[in-house]
Amino acid sequence: MIDCIKQTMQAIAEQELQQGASSLQQATYNDQRTLISAVFRGNEYTMGNVMLRLVVIDSLYSTNAAYSYFSFEEMAGKICTLGSEKDAQDYFYKVVTSGKDPKKLFCEPYGIRKNLADGSMQMSLLSKYAYYCLLQKPQRYPWGFPIYDRLAKEAYPTVCKMLGVKKKRILPALETPKIDEYLECIGQLRETLFGDSHELFYGYQQYDILDAYLWRMGKFEDGNLSLLLGWKDYERFVKNLGLETKGNEDDAAYRQRMAEKYAGQKAVGKDGKFDFGKAVVQALEEGRTPFRGTSNEGYMNILLNHWQEFHQTKNSKK
Repeated sequence: MIDCIKQTMQAIAEQELQQGASSLQQATYNDQRTLISAVFRGNEYTMGNVMLRLVVIDSLYSTNAAYSYFSFEEMAGKICTLGSEKDAQDYFYKVVTSGKDPKKLFCEPYGIRKNLADGSMQMSLLSKYAYYCLLQKPQRYPWGFPIYDRLAKEAYPTVCKMLGVKKKRILPALETPKIDEYLECIGQLRETLFGDSHELFYGYQQYDILDAYLWRMGKFEDGNLSLLLGWKDYERFVKNLGLETKGNEDDAAYRQRMAEKYAGQKAVGKDGKFDFGKAVVQALEEGRTPFRGTSNEGYMNILLNHWQEFHQTKNSKK
C-alpha cells in the first residue's frame, strides 16, 4: 500500500508540473497557490508585507482570521520578532523537524473579539504561512511544513489503516490539538512513506506532496471537487453526473426535483432534504465516468480509482 500511495503522489506531482509548464487548464487550487507564492517573492521583508501575506492567505483559504480584530497585526508582529526572513524560515523548519514550538507561536490566541475577550487561535493560518514561507526554498527545507487542515485530520486515521500502522492519537475534526500533537501524527505518515530521507519527492517537499494527497482524498470524500477541476471542467463534471439545474429553475425547485430523483438514496437525508455533496460521493462510489471529456481526464481517473480504495478502507470495520 505504501507503493500505491506513493504512485498516486507521483501522479499528483507530475500533473502539477505539467500544469505549470503547459497551457492545460489550471485548477483554481493551483491558481491560488501561484497568487500566494507571488507575495512571498521579491518584496522587502517588513511587517507590512508579512501582514499582506497573511491577509492574502486568509482570503483565499477562508481561515476566518479576520473575525478576531487585529489578529493580522499581532501575528505579523510575532513572526517579525523571529528576525530576518531566513530566521523565520529556520524557526518554522525547526518546529517541523523537532515537533516543538518553543516560542509558542502556534498555541496562542491572536487579536481580540468585539467584547475585548481574547481572539481565536490561528493554527491553520500560521501553518499556511509557514508552509508558503518554506515553499520558497525547497532544496534548503526538503520536508517543508504541513498545513493544519480539517481534511488532513479527517484523512489521517484512514491512511494509517492503509499503511498498516497504529495511529498516534485521535485528531477530532472540530477541535484544535496542540501543534506538537498534529506534527506527531502527520509526521508519522511522512516517516512511514519516506523514512529518514531528506530528499525532495519528484521536485516537491515531502509535506507538500503529502498535504496535496490528503487534501485531494478529503475533497473526494466531501464530494467537493470544484477547486481541483477549474471552471469549464467543473461544468462538464456536474453535467456528466446529471446534477445541473434545468432552464430557469430556482434553487428551491432544483432541490425538490433532486430530492425526488434521489428519494431513498444516500443523497437524501432523513429530513427529506437533498445533499449535493452526498450525491457526488454516491456517483463516485458507483464507478460512473464523471470526468469524461475534462482536460485532465486521465489524471482525475487516477485520483478517483485511488479514492475508491481510500473510501472503502475508511468504511471498513477492520
